[in-house]
Amino acid sequence: AIGGLDDFKYSKNMAAMGAEGVVWNDETLAAFLAKPKAYIKGTKMSFSGFKKEKDIAATIEYLKSFSE
Repeated sequence: AIGGLDDFKYSKNMAAMGAEGVVWNDETLAAFLAKPKAYIKGTKMSFSGFKKEKDIAATIEYLKSFSE
């Protein structure tokens, strides 16, 4: 789930999304990586987001490589 690690202090809205059962998948990651502050209001993420779709896709594939 989004915001699912017990030992990390997530923003209130990110923790709430996780509590609602929202999970990271290609769609949620793409939305977050494009505009983190728009996807999760109040996020602590200082990164403003990727501008290019190819950068988003490459980042998602990279992250997926850790779960295979």
